[in-house]
Amino acid sequence: MIITTNPYTLKEIKQYSFLTNDELNLQLNSAQKSYKEWKVIPLKDKELLGLKLKELMLTRKEELAHLISNEMGKPITQSLAEVEKTSTLIDYFTHNTSNFLKNQTLDDYTYVSYHSTGAVFGIMPWNFPLWQVFRFAFPNIMAGNICLLKHAPNVTGCAVAIQQLFIDAGYPKQVFTNLIIDIPQVEQIIKHPIVQGVCLTGSTKAGSSVAALAGKYLKKSVLELGGTDASILLEDADFDTALTSAFESRTANSGQVCIAAKRIFVPKNKLAYAIDFFKQKIADLKHGNPLDSNTQIGPISKAEFLPVLQNQVEETIKNGAELIVGGKINEPFYQTTLLVVNKENPMLKEEIFGPVICIIPYENIDNLIDDVNNSDYGLGTAIWTKNIEKAKTLAKKIEVGYVSINFKVTSDPKFPFGGIKKSGYGKELGEHGLKTFLNAKTNTVA
Repeated sequence: MIITTNPYTLKEIKQYSFLTNDELNLQLNSAQKSYKEWKVIPLKDKELLGLKLKELMLTRKEELAHLISNEMGKPITQSLAEVEKTSTLIDYFTHNTSNFLKNQTLDDYTYVSYHSTGAVFGIMPWNFPLWQVFRFAFPNIMAGNICLLKHAPNVTGCAVAIQQLFIDAGYPKQVFTNLIIDIPQVEQIIKHPIVQGVCLTGSTKAGSSVAALAGKYLKKSVLELGGTDASILLEDADFDTALTSAFESRTANSGQVCIAAKRIFVPKNKLAYAIDFFKQKIADLKHGNPLDSNTQIGPISKAEFLPVLQNQVEETIKNGAELIVGGKINEPFYQTTLLVVNKENPMLKEEIFGPVICIIPYENIDNLIDDVNNSDYGLGTAIWTKNIEKAKTLAKKIEVGYVSINFKVTSDPKFPFGGIKKSGYGKELGEHGLKTFLNAKTNTVA
């Protein structure tokens, strides 16, 4: 049984029953039949369905945004932005998949063609309950695969609403299927013959477990497992712009973002300026009801996360960090917190999933990249400087999947997205992501 709860009011929203193993098997067998029908539907027809899906999503924008905010506590303005961003993803792949699927000529005799393979099983998180699902699902559906979803339990209502969008837009039955299942049933799905790929966004522990199952059954997998992203401010950076971007990155979604600027490196001679800047920004923040359009920081999405967050902050301080502002639970919120942290602090290697700003002063740019790379994660890094060539040189040395120069790290439908090291492997989005779960077939004509 799943019980969804509003993290702001702490009131129950709805109860959902898990599928039995027999019910799940029926769904999987039915999906196998649906795939055989979907893969041969002309791409032009898939494009028309994509346009209808986008239109329907925007028509239901307010409804979907309220559902997101009620289930996981995101401020309503950010929930609305998530719906709008997701609609741009649908639009992008609706209009570009035909180009991505064109045969690739290698020489006078050989070409590569791209073909769907079956079902892609997505295990998705709660922090972007719409965007994350469409990020894995829609490109695959456009390319001829079908998709199965196990969503995070606390956003089960969002999962139900997503499936209804596909149904109401006119997609054939089980092109997209939401499966309300318990964790032990994951293996039953992965081992089923219809499933040819697994896509997970979540914790390192969950990723390791799912990758092991995917390997056991020889299923391809893509993992996005979070990060300790750095934002590097060089001496010549536009500091107000860079600090504003880092602040917005770190406090968006109450700090519960994988690609947030979790380690902000500033020159030591700019430390006092950065502290004062962030203190004022924090003082101006409005915590409150996620459905209030003036709210900038909502509650932490699950009450059980609050003591974990508190322990991480306390451990960071015990290891030498200076607490400037915040550092306490104010249930259901966590105070927006500002810390000055020495680069040797072991807690910098942990992902702190909340509104905790860590400033790391540096003196020697020659050692800076080593400090940035001193992380088990490798998702993204932002570099701020007026010297673009210097930034490009530094970017080559940074061990991450995404480097952004004079802009925050973000995910965009056009670009491949994914990390390295304990941030996972594989790519979603862009042409690279769309082809991840396709069969690249080599064809030679004598």
